[in-house]
Amino acid sequence: MHVDDRSLFFNKISYGLIVGFITPLVSFILYYMFRFGQHTFPDYIHFLLESKKMVNVFALSVLPNLAPFMLFINSSRYSSGRGVLTATVILGILIFVLKFIL
Repeated sequence: MHVDDRSLFFNKISYGLIVGFITPLVSFILYYMFRFGQHTFPDYIHFLLESKKMVNVFALSVLPNLAPFMLFINSSRYSSGRGVLTATVILGILIFVLKFIL
């Protein structure tokens, strides 16, 4: 099966990196909106820091990166998938470091 380059729109590592960093951010904000929507965002951050749950919420926010990764891999956009995977690994290392700081 021949794959045309024009059909692989957005098949770049940089695009995958952008998607890989924005997806956890969106999921973190959605978690705030559905779970703590009645409070202000600074109160939400303060609550997470006080209860020592910030790292746990960050870790769960990275989980939705699985969806764009699978989408890119199944549509033969391997470079974009590699970018999402790279962003996920970078965020995982950041979460690991924050686990010992916070």
